[in-house]
Amino acid sequence: MDIWEARHARAFRGVIRTVAAAVLAGVIGAAMSGIATAQERTLVRFGTGAICTDLPVEMMQVFKEWVERAAPGEFDIQVHCNATIVRQGTEVTSLQRGTVETTILSWWDIADRLADLNILTVGYLFKDWAHVQRVMDGDIGAEYRKRIADELGIEILDYYYAGPRIVNLREVRDVKTPADLAGVKLRMPGSPSFLLMGEALGANPVALPLSDVYLALSTGTIDGQDNPLSTTYRAKFYEVTKQVILTYHSIPANMIGFNKQAWDAIPARRQQIIRDGLRAAMSFNDVNKLRDEAEVLDIFRNAGLTITEPDREAFRTHMLDVFSTSEFMTKAPAGWAERIAAAAE
Repeated sequence: MDIWEARHARAFRGVIRTVAAAVLAGVIGAAMSGIATAQERTLVRFGTGAICTDLPVEMMQVFKEWVERAAPGEFDIQVHCNATIVRQGTEVTSLQRGTVETTILSWWDIADRLADLNILTVGYLFKDWAHVQRVMDGDIGAEYRKRIADELGIEILDYYYAGPRIVNLREVRDVKTPADLAGVKLRMPGSPSFLLMGEALGANPVALPLSDVYLALSTGTIDGQDNPLSTTYRAKFYEVTKQVILTYHSIPANMIGFNKQAWDAIPARRQQIIRDGLRAAMSFNDVNKLRDEAEVLDIFRNAGLTITEPDREAFRTHMLDVFSTSEFMTKAPAGWAERIAAAAE
């Protein structure tokens, strides 16, 4: 069984466990409905800059339904997408100000506030998703979550599979090495580490919110964008582009963060319901993200896109060389680089 098959199996097992838990929780919730009416409902506002049709938003709709079935009348869960209340790049501030109780956080969002944690954002640092999981589930992950709680006032509840990032262009180019992307205006999120990653890919990075990317591609304001295959499909970027380059330059774990003050005020029983609901929702995300990855390349080909494989070792070597002298590596917590490398096997 390879890592992708293993991930499928793990995700499906998670679905089975969480569905069973939902049934039990629903029975308990119904039995306690009389108590719930006498208690204040727990407000959980979720906001994101992600497009409403993308899997992370669907994931949070699953979370909302799961919790409401498990604990009828105990929660007021609101799901806001497409930057209606939280724009991309403002996630940490929105949590800290209490604009929302919860949102999706990336490694880049955290690194913009805690610069030494930028090491996780380095391109080609992780070998595969199993490598990411070993780090996030291990001592480094525990240290990472504690720093975020202590210094940013944010509780990290869980993380999920975001998918490897690829390069997607408006016009077809012969791309084998980073030099072949010279002059390409490549949309990247606005984080300094993301922008450096764009440079390390060989392109000219352009910071732009996700909600603006489709129009920018269609008008030629940018020449391309980087995102996981699933997002490229679900945000319909393939409609206004002609090529997908399978660079797989980053394999990030996205996280669900919660305002820590609000989290600490939630009774333990309800906290557990939230955690269980997130696990069910993330299993939904992981299964469908992997399904997308297995299917969307054929969808792209049928839509007329050219799919190409670059010299990934050339990209990897150049990426790590660019990052090696940057503060994103030189200011990393002592020993993290070596421990991350050791977790690859």
